[in-house]
Amino acid sequence: MNELQFWGKASPANAESTPFHPLIYHALDVAAVFEALLLTDPSVLSNMAAPFGCPSGAIVEPLSALVALHDIGKVDAKFQAKSRISWPQSLGPWPGEPAAYDHAAGSMKLFDGPLGKLVAKLLKDDDFYAREALLAPIAFHHGKPQDRHPAGGSSLSWGTAQNARAVAEAIISAFDNHTLPTLPAISEEVARQMSWRLSGLVSLADWIGSSTDFFHYERADFTPGDYWSKVARPRARAALQALRIAPSPPNLDASYRTLFDATWAPTAGQAYCSKFVLPPGPALVFVEDVTGSGKTEAALLLAQRMMIAGKAKGLFVALPTMATANAMYARMASCYRRLFATGATPSLALAHGRSRLHEGFRASVLPNHGRSEGGADGEIETVQAACSAFFADDRRKALLADVGVGTIDQALLGVLPTKYATLRQFGLAGKILIVDEAHAYDAYISRELERLLTFHAGMGGSSIILSATLPRRMKERYAAAFLGGCSYQMVAMQSDAYPLVSTISPGAQPVEAPIEARADLKRRVYVARLPTVEEALDRIVVAAAQGASVAYIRNTVDDAIDAFEDLRKKGLAPILFHARFAMIDRLKVEEEALAIFGKTGTAEQRRGRVLVATQIIEQSLDLDFDLIITDLAPIDLIVQRAGRLWRHERGPRPIAGPQLFVVSPEPIEAAAEDWFPKFFQRAAYVYKAHGLLWLSAKVLFDAAAIVSPEGVREMIETVYGADAREKIPEGLRPNFDAMEGAAFGEMSHADNNLLDFFAGYAADHRAWSSDVRTPTRLGDEQTIFRLAFWKDGSLRPYAEDPDVFRAWALSEVSVRATRASGRGQYDDEVEAAARALEELWRRNGDSAVILPLIGGAPWRANAGKAFKGGVQPIVLLYDETCGLMSTSTE
Repeated sequence: MNELQFWGKASPANAESTPFHPLIYHALDVAAVFEALLLTDPSVLSNMAAPFGCPSGAIVEPLSALVALHDIGKVDAKFQAKSRISWPQSLGPWPGEPAAYDHAAGSMKLFDGPLGKLVAKLLKDDDFYAREALLAPIAFHHGKPQDRHPAGGSSLSWGTAQNARAVAEAIISAFDNHTLPTLPAISEEVARQMSWRLSGLVSLADWIGSSTDFFHYERADFTPGDYWSKVARPRARAALQALRIAPSPPNLDASYRTLFDATWAPTAGQAYCSKFVLPPGPALVFVEDVTGSGKTEAALLLAQRMMIAGKAKGLFVALPTMATANAMYARMASCYRRLFATGATPSLALAHGRSRLHEGFRASVLPNHGRSEGGADGEIETVQAACSAFFADDRRKALLADVGVGTIDQALLGVLPTKYATLRQFGLAGKILIVDEAHAYDAYISRELERLLTFHAGMGGSSIILSATLPRRMKERYAAAFLGGCSYQMVAMQSDAYPLVSTISPGAQPVEAPIEARADLKRRVYVARLPTVEEALDRIVVAAAQGASVAYIRNTVDDAIDAFEDLRKKGLAPILFHARFAMIDRLKVEEEALAIFGKTGTAEQRRGRVLVATQIIEQSLDLDFDLIITDLAPIDLIVQRAGRLWRHERGPRPIAGPQLFVVSPEPIEAAAEDWFPKFFQRAAYVYKAHGLLWLSAKVLFDAAAIVSPEGVREMIETVYGADAREKIPEGLRPNFDAMEGAAFGEMSHADNNLLDFFAGYAADHRAWSSDVRTPTRLGDEQTIFRLAFWKDGSLRPYAEDPDVFRAWALSEVSVRATRASGRGQYDDEVEAAARALEELWRRNGDSAVILPLIGGAPWRANAGKAFKGGVQPIVLLYDETCGLMSTSTE
């Protein structure tokens, strides 16, 4: 039998030249990429070899040979029949359109039966379940595990077993004529944990090995051995070089001055991170220091030392919001190359849902030449198309870059049942995971982060967690989750010092090192209560007249818009910054705010300027104000907001000292359940833990100041400590209890969604779905509108850009579905055009709704709000100054 007659990739477009690529050649393409990935990165090889307890080099050939069998299920006639032009003649006449068949499940069935003896020569099978745990990620390599026996989808055709044995033997013959060593036996527990790493590596190898940009279709003119040595391996090395998969060597000079090109001395925290003795193996380091103290620089110094020590080959910085990720990306762009050796060409990528819209970032896109081959699950997606989509998607690609910056969501998708989870895990495993603003997450996201730390530690990764206001209970949960990934129990931490650097490593006591705060950050911020919004507005007018730069932080977008309009009526020209702008306008406002109120803003630019904003400015954005007025918020967020006061040395200021005014109800002991809602009706739905808000107000106004650093820890623990319930009034305890119950519910919800590191890569009760639908955050459902103008008989995106796809993305604005859930009524011609565009987007899983704008600024838009009885028509307004606004009819 001619084993090369079976096709692995087929394309009607190549019918006249090379209609198909032999299955054996494709098998060897993928194996060659897998081998090259192991050999290109010593850390990947050692990580894969460690569980087997043998020299690293001993696993390369047998494991690559096993991976070469990943698509062996394609020999079945039902798969081969999917391409009539490539149908093997030895199988008889073409049978017509094939029955349902899942070739991945078919591969697994062959591993379990007809190919069992061959597999055993490569993988010692003392433990059946251990062997199955390692074979599953090889067979189910399309990004998610599958049912081993899908109904009607994996039964083998007559003759498949014999053909599979012949093709498999031919594939293995390419590897030094059957003299391959056998992989040592490992336990089921170890195999399950290893299966995650193997899955990510095999998926990546299969995607790259399926790319016709690197692996062209070849006629069956080579023997398997010749194809392996003369074609597959050289192409695999060239592909990895073109895709810049190989890690960049680190800069061995881990000094502060070299990394940041600085002329000033490092802070105590930065100095400590640049010299303390690193523990062996994975490590988790908490850096708790005052806002504006240079925690990011300390983390980068530490990350570079970890890379030099062989703990990682790069880093990924995870942040809570797009705005903070954009700001961090800009900071990293100026220094990331210094993390690596001179002459190296490290990659930097931005990862969030709108990263393509950031002017500073354009990632390369791997062209898509894929054709449907009738893949598993009936997906209209070839592996080639998946490969192209992956490398074209900046959010995913950033996890493979030497340095990635993005929202925490992109990392969390690696521990949720998303189709690309294991590749995200693989990309992160070789990096230092730096989590900034770690206090900023609710119970659901915090639980996800715990699981991420478990996975990361279990794969040998190290992490750095940064925060100015991390509650002790949250810190202890993160540490326990990390150690759990290393199969170690948590050891209690003792120090309440602040600032503090704590190092957690398996098998060792925590090392807790108090550090000295930077001298200019040792300060007392005067805090006072303002009883009304009107008083807040009056103080802003007076301060601006004195030449002060002022921020007014509101807790809801609508409150921010109201304050903005009120200040304009009082003669000021404030800037408004919130999340309900079209992306093109939001990015412009963010850039303007950083230019005026950022580190480089001049005294002339700042004089008398006012920024009205929501919470989006409280974290990671390097903004500096003379005076801040804020709505009451949880204490940790108030401390963060205060960190935007007098942040940089600017000489004399118009105000005598840093002042923070908090608009708040008085924290009276007789506070009832409506204490907060009757004062902030809208914000009551944003910050629902009103008991904790009362405690925050109490501790702030009793102290009348935020004393930094010595008073920060006590303030945080007073509000978030174990005895918090006993400190709040009786009238607010029902709310406290309800919020505690809701937090436990969110954690339980997360537990039900999250992957189990110790269960391994296997199908379970959870639905593995596309990562655009899997929730990384709980919250109100959002409607994504794309703003448009009707012009010359067609709909044009609100934003102007030569790239029409980018123009539509820049025209997006999100609102709660409870506010607006769809488009209202328009002329028939406009409606037909909108529906046609939306239908095109729906085919790609895009649920955005076109919202045409009418008239002049502020433009009017007809929308609808769903309720049980139907849809209520509403009118929205939009302009580039205020964003999307309600009207009185809503």
